[in-house]
Amino acid sequence: MTNFANNMILDFEKDSDRRISAICRVITVLNMAVILLNMLHIFKISTALYPTLIVSAAILLLLTLFYDILHLRSKCIRYVVLTFLVFMSGLMYSILSYHVIIMLVFPVVVSCLYCERTYVIYTTVLSIPVMVISHLIAFMLKIVPDEPLVTLRGVLLYGIIPRVIELLAISVICISIAGKLQRLITALVKKNNELYEEQQIMVSSLSELVETQSHETGQHVKRVAAYTEILCRAMGLSEEETWKISVASMMHDVGKICVPREILHKPGKLTDEEFSEIKKHVDYGYQLLEHAPGEIMQLAAGIAQQHHERFDGKGYQNRLEGEHINIFARCVAVADVFDALVSKRCYKNSWSPEQAREEILSQAGRQFDPQITKLFDEHFDEFLKVMEDYPDAALDGQ
Repeated sequence: MTNFANNMILDFEKDSDRRISAICRVITVLNMAVILLNMLHIFKISTALYPTLIVSAAILLLLTLFYDILHLRSKCIRYVVLTFLVFMSGLMYSILSYHVIIMLVFPVVVSCLYCERTYVIYTTVLSIPVMVISHLIAFMLKIVPDEPLVTLRGVLLYGIIPRVIELLAISVICISIAGKLQRLITALVKKNNELYEEQQIMVSSLSELVETQSHETGQHVKRVAAYTEILCRAMGLSEEETWKISVASMMHDVGKICVPREILHKPGKLTDEEFSEIKKHVDYGYQLLEHAPGEIMQLAAGIAQQHHERFDGKGYQNRLEGEHINIFARCVAVADVFDALVSKRCYKNSWSPEQAREEILSQAGRQFDPQITKLFDEHFDEFLKVMEDYPDAALDGQ
């Protein structure tokens, strides 16, 4: 089974990037609020310190530039971002001193959101010398004129050493939290893959049962799954979403196991009553799957119920129209009909791929979603490759 562990971790890291970026935008707004309140004489901070707040805001907004605008997402970029945050916190403390003392541990706490201890350790190691230097700069600039921080000894004993101890204590907590989160994510990814594997086994077993019931279709469900995968990729869906829908599509005709075999295998034209019974397979399929656990089974239930609906609303059983039809069922509809046309059945001869192609395109906006038929046409060569890869055994001898 396709392993989506890396995709899940990447998604989590992207989410962490977005959260950290949002947090920094909030702090930027607070910095601007400090300037505004100072201008209104609610705070009493020297206007000479405004540049520090503005520079800090600019550094914080770099995260939005990196993550949300340029979409730069890598370990290297994260280390660069954490480095900027450490120097920004040191700059703010150097100029604003105890007004922003909490900023000294801000980068360490933020690094914890990445759920990797290496980020926390790196940020802690970098923060310690920056913290020492920022205290010394604040001392030289006489930012804190009160005892005992007016002497170098006082700065060391009552400023630097206590802050370093506090930083280390918070870092230990953050390392522990990051390690715990990392283990939870690993366990979640493993469990998720196990669930996918279980659902795939269940789908494969049921689809084999359907093939046994309709043995003349040969590898029909495998081809439909491959066609569906082509269309989903063309639609721009992620690898994981494409895989789920492709697997779920194998269940589109599962309801046929409830249809009498003599109707399914009848070589001649069906009576109205027999065709009505055939049409019920979409309801049977939905009823079999609607309460089955798992995302794939729920996708399969929707596909089984709606893959014979028409874009113009003249399909069965619910006569859904246009966008009211599940987008995945619309994909499977094209894949299913194309494969049915090019395959030999007990009641019909096979069409050539070009004849089937022309028929599918002629039904755009009527039987099929026009956007999906367009994708089908653009990727027709890939459909032909699937036909070569999964030939019906019954056709090989002809």
